[in-house]
Amino acid sequence: MRRTAEVAVVGAGITGLATAYELVRRGVDVRLFEAVRPGAGQSAGRTRIFRHAHRRLELVERAVESRGLWERWEQELGSQLLGREGMLLTGPTAAEVAGLLEEAGTPGRLLDEREQAEALPIMAPPGGPALLDELGGSTDVSTAIQLLWNAVGARSVLAEVLAVDPGEPAVIETSEGIWAAGRAVLCAGAGIGALAPDLGIPVALSCHARVTFRARDTGLAGRLTALQEQSGVYGETVYAAAFPREPLYAVGLAGEGAEVPLGSSTRPLVERIVDYARAALPGLDPEPTASRCGATAPSSRSPATTSSSSPPGSAACSRRRPAGSASRRGR
Repeated sequence: MRRTAEVAVVGAGITGLATAYELVRRGVDVRLFEAVRPGAGQSAGRTRIFRHAHRRLELVERAVESRGLWERWEQELGSQLLGREGMLLTGPTAAEVAGLLEEAGTPGRLLDEREQAEALPIMAPPGGPALLDELGGSTDVSTAIQLLWNAVGARSVLAEVLAVDPGEPAVIETSEGIWAAGRAVLCAGAGIGALAPDLGIPVALSCHARVTFRARDTGLAGRLTALQEQSGVYGETVYAAAFPREPLYAVGLAGEGAEVPLGSSTRPLVERIVDYARAALPGLDPEPTASRCGATAPSSRSPATTSSSSPPGSAACSRRRPAGSASRRGR
């Protein structure tokens, strides 16, 4: 016998958890399916950047709206989730983006090299102006995931989703049984293409690397500004975010050449990140404490135009199709 729900959410990364949590708040009967553990896929790790600094006004405005939602979560879940350290954007677009922040009513200011060194003491300023996104910072991803998972509670189902048939109703075939739902929301990250290949979700995956370093000055714990370094002075375009309450800094490459084909070693990416840290971030111990890789859809856009206010990963609503069409099976 099929069990039922109004909405089935597949995947308990930050996107799936956020979807399930907000549906529960609205009184919707929802079930959240996760095969391994919450946050085990593309949401893995301790930190991500939250920023308003985008090159499109609509993204700045969406980030302002998003921040309000994160702050509501902080009140409802009883924990700080967004850092208040700020986010530093270097490179030629700083003045342009500063104007967009002003238009959207969120605080930001241009810094000279001395002010940049004060804002992020571990960095050797690359020269030229930089923008301080004053309400940007680092998100405490692991805490957010655990608190959202706890809030969803008994509506979560630890099971591998094997197939999704987006008919009427949608049928969710899992290792723990079959469910029927009025709607299915697929937040399965790198696995979404296998579950729903006819939805137009990119399935050509590549590997991305992030490397974690320790600040030489451990007193900087909780005070390190997030970074988008787009000057090109040090030969790379990077992003970086601090760990909550620890003197640790995670650095990744952005833009063209930031990924390797899926199945290839990420060692060349890690080596480039380490070389960058030695040159541009002398306040970090250049010996990494950890490195992490993840599957992602290759980006053809500039890092200045892609949004990082939400953690990376693919998410889509399953669309309805005529009953009797072939179901889509995943791993």
